[in-house]
Amino acid sequence: MIGVFTALDLFLYYGFWELSLVPMAILIALFGPNRGRQAAIKFFLYTFIPSALFLVAILYLYARAGTFDFVQLQSRLASGSLGLTPQALFWISLAFLVAFAVKVPVFPLHGWLADVIQEAPTAMAMVVAGKLGLYSIFRFNLGLFPEQSRAIAPLMIVLAVVGLLYGALVALAQTDMKRLVAYSILGNLSFCTLGIFCFALAGLNGAVYQTLNEGLTGGALLVLVSILYERYGTYDMTLYGGLASRVPWLATLFVITSLALIGLPLFNGFVGEFLVLSGSFTSHPRWVGVAATGVILSASYMLWMVQRIFYGKESSLVVHRPAPDLDFREHITLWPMAILMLAMGVLSPYWIKAIEPAMTPLSGPVPAEATPASPVANGAQLPAQLSVSGGAQ
Repeated sequence: MIGVFTALDLFLYYGFWELSLVPMAILIALFGPNRGRQAAIKFFLYTFIPSALFLVAILYLYARAGTFDFVQLQSRLASGSLGLTPQALFWISLAFLVAFAVKVPVFPLHGWLADVIQEAPTAMAMVVAGKLGLYSIFRFNLGLFPEQSRAIAPLMIVLAVVGLLYGALVALAQTDMKRLVAYSILGNLSFCTLGIFCFALAGLNGAVYQTLNEGLTGGALLVLVSILYERYGTYDMTLYGGLASRVPWLATLFVITSLALIGLPLFNGFVGEFLVLSGSFTSHPRWVGVAATGVILSASYMLWMVQRIFYGKESSLVVHRPAPDLDFREHITLWPMAILMLAMGVLSPYWIKAIEPAMTPLSGPVPAEATPASPVANGAQLPAQLSVSGGAQ
């Protein structure tokens, strides 16, 4: 994963991209409690097959440019010196986008997500979705193919809104906590996709911020759900009830995480959702109006889960199987995450100041005529500003 985030050589990037699949699949297969092997195979096939088309697109670019270097490719694609037709550029950009969209995942390419989240160990489930795919869309699709990305943006916005509503509605129908978390992740990642393809600066900032939020808040929720499973041996919410009086610290952190996830003001989720919706509203008001209902639905399923598990009448499982509250190890794992949720909500300008310089070249219209002498206009600032390592090759 570190290699994916730092490589600016396309072939090296592809090597790290594929290598990240292997330990993920092995860990899911080894530690999945019920159908780990089937989930691992599904995950591997879903992500590997589109990556084959991605490799073909990379090699085609190399055949025309003679280099895998991101900065050189970006400059030469922007100047038109490679002599690629608009149709060829579209198909190359589509090969990139499909590989990344599966890894996000973008609806309807999410078929692997629920099974993998349910079967993967907690540490694996925290990193399996979102980060690599969203980063790669920012870096490569928007960086190398800005015009083609804008051309396909209306379709991606529709898929993002549909995915947001689909994830929320399916989550409402779940009784398994881990599957509910999986569809919640789908909804949150759809918010990121919406922010990316609105191409407004506020929306792009919000998409990056929401990517960070999903990693933090979604990870905390997975840890909390796994703690419940360790103590009571089931993810079935219908068997729980009245836990708040027996494990008050666990209930407190569960409520804080849920409120952050649904975007309560003062928490990090509110900042990301507000930036995405406000950035998208000017260009796509109707779709944003539909997407806003997803915020209401996410509040519904999260609060419904909290109410069912922690409040109301104590269930027979809770009465006959007493369990301890959080231990020291669990406190030091979860409280820093909860504090960071609040800090990112209250002190969000500090994060936005770091994010915005990298997003500014990606927002706004593509220049009608660009030359290698004007790399800033073509977004060549992106590698140094967005790369984790500052441009490691």
